[in-house]
Amino acid sequence: MVEIDLHGLKHKEVEDTLESLLISYYNLDSFPIRVITGHSLTMKKLLTTAVVNQKFTMKEELHNSGATIVYE
Repeated sequence: MVEIDLHGLKHKEVEDTLESLLISYYNLDSFPIRVITGHSLTMKKLLTTAVVNQKFTMKEELHNSGATIVYE
């Protein structure tokens, strides 16, 4: 499973690039994707916005609230 780790990125960087990354991996037929947000509420919100904008679905990883799985 492809993994995108948002640790160390600034919120603006994530806001500017996350949707493009999701689309790229979707086009490469690399879904589902594991996105590591950590426990940052802002990162989780940015991920949610990107997922909703692209009409993908997501589910928080079981036993790890700092990671989310994004599906088609």
